[in-house]
Amino acid sequence: MYITITTVQTISNIKVAKLIFYGLATAYIMLLIVYIGLSQFKGILFVPIIIGLYYLRHTKLVLHDPKHQLFAALFPIVEIILLFLYFLQSDTGIENIVFVIIIADILLHYKPWFAFPIAYGGYITYNLLWPAGGEGLWRNVFEILSYSCVIILIWSTKQLLNQRDMNYLLNEAMIREAGMREEMAVLRERTMIAEEVHDTVGHTLTTAIVALEGAQLLFEKSPEEALRKIFVAREQMKQGLGNIRQVVKTLKAKEGNTSGLNLKDGIYKIISDTTKQTDTQIDFYYNVTTPFISLQEYVIINAIKESITNALKHGKARSIEITVLEQQETIHLKIRDDGCGNDFLEFGFGLKTMEERVEAIGGRLTVQSDLMKGFLLHMQMPVARGLVDG
Repeated sequence: MYITITTVQTISNIKVAKLIFYGLATAYIMLLIVYIGLSQFKGILFVPIIIGLYYLRHTKLVLHDPKHQLFAALFPIVEIILLFLYFLQSDTGIENIVFVIIIADILLHYKPWFAFPIAYGGYITYNLLWPAGGEGLWRNVFEILSYSCVIILIWSTKQLLNQRDMNYLLNEAMIREAGMREEMAVLRERTMIAEEVHDTVGHTLTTAIVALEGAQLLFEKSPEEALRKIFVAREQMKQGLGNIRQVVKTLKAKEGNTSGLNLKDGIYKIISDTTKQTDTQIDFYYNVTTPFISLQEYVIINAIKESITNALKHGKARSIEITVLEQQETIHLKIRDDGCGNDFLEFGFGLKTMEERVEAIGGRLTVQSDLMKGFLLHMQMPVARGLVDG
């Protein structure tokens, strides 16, 4: 296992980094060319090597490839040594600006633990090779302070640019996240509407279809009874249309769309509506003393609607038994039918939704079904003492 220690830390904004690079490179090369003329082509062979190293260490291969981090660290050191040799004992003033440019470039492209020692090491070496002429200690202290201000200014500029770019990227990420949240909210809303259509409209239409099928069978033998079933089915279809309008308006009732009735009366209404339209016998047992919270009522009501719909539509059941009882701090909902059953039961949309709802309030759902032995649904949820809606 190899651990790569990188010395590189460039400006994160690529456009700004390129602009700074080309600006410093242009000034760097122009000053070297000017110095060549002033020094009467002294040490001219150093110049192409220095410029070549400068451009080479700024290539992607050296600056951004972890495999070439050693070259990225060595090239600026070699470059400064060559500059010292080239400007040795020179006193044109150009060398001062060149050294500031190269130090600024290193500060902007390398990490502080690497750039600062080079910056101050180069400055000390510069003072040793080009002594101030005996002006005294205070001049050296003042120059160090002035130099430090330049160093801090350059480094702070880099940090501010990187921070601004980071904030920009963070804002973009937050905007994307907000968009994703909005899409998820829309998706959840659509899922809720689909669940509501399945629970309410599906139940209503299923019972209406069963009533119409019964009317078709009775049409020749008992026209009056067939007409009654058609009338009941028509009323049920009207109710289904009303439910659709409710769903479109996303007016999801807390008590499971039972017109403000309590749980027991709401279940009785579902049973009454079903038995009016079908020949199915439904027995109902209720023994609960602790009040329900509205969310529990909603889950139970829709579970009963879904179970009756499945029993009529898939199981062809003739009788259904619904039990709601409180036992040992637990609410039990059991729904049993005598339908055809299924040896290979798979959770469809309705059962999956039912399971997610009861688990969301701390309960669990189990089902049992065998071929020609009907279907049993058992839902358990904790008694919500102290949490009753007020």
